[in-house]
Amino acid sequence: MKQLPIIALLMLAGNFILAQERSYPSFQLNGNFQMGIPLDEFRDNLDDIGFGAGALFLVHLSDSPLAAGIELSLMGYASEKADYNVRVGGFLKEYELRTSSNIFLGHAVLRFQPKVNAFVQPYFDGMFGFKNLFTSSMLTDLDNSESTESNTDQTDWALSYGGAFGLQFRFSKTSDIVLDLRCAYLPGQNANYLVRKEDPFSGFEYDDPLDAFEEKTSATTLLLPQIGITFKGLFSRAYNEETPTDND
Repeated sequence: MKQLPIIALLMLAGNFILAQERSYPSFQLNGNFQMGIPLDEFRDNLDDIGFGAGALFLVHLSDSPLAAGIELSLMGYASEKADYNVRVGGFLKEYELRTSSNIFLGHAVLRFQPKVNAFVQPYFDGMFGFKNLFTSSMLTDLDNSESTESNTDQTDWALSYGGAFGLQFRFSKTSDIVLDLRCAYLPGQNANYLVRKEDPFSGFEYDDPLDAFEEKTSATTLLLPQIGITFKGLFSRAYNEETPTDND
């Protein structure tokens, strides 16, 4: 009889271990297209909308509504080009020199996504990371359609933070693929960056595309609307599975 409490404890411990073994991390992988809309001082200097793409990877622990991960994205804002004809070895070759301004973003993401048994699932993100604003030039051999030289003309980093709200639309009750609509608001510290000059002569061609840009400084507040596809439940088992009873 004295062994009954020990046996009961062992049974409880066994059930607990089985329950833990049935709880695996659940992953979300998102790919999206996005627009970068400058706001406030940033918009005063950069009156262009950026277009680009990004990827987001999140990990849910067990059935918690919280998830953590990382997001990376790249957007281009403005570009200028110049074409050159160069005689090489007695042959005339065509080259294109293109200068473009871009933003590379990287953020750690903490997501709160309550479990909702519906086709529309909302979520909220907290974000903290960086913005890298850079302008680069690339020389392309047009005859061979290959890049022969590239360099970074200007680069600066800014602390970035903010939040996002999103909605995931399920295609079916059993589908792990969802349509993901999201909008992030990301204030940021000051940075130096190059923007296209205001050109009073429409269609004017620069001998050096870099001459079409000038340096500005401001805070880097961005609004990022996004549309993408999210794959949910990757590599997970029993994320939504009920723990079996003793009678099962």
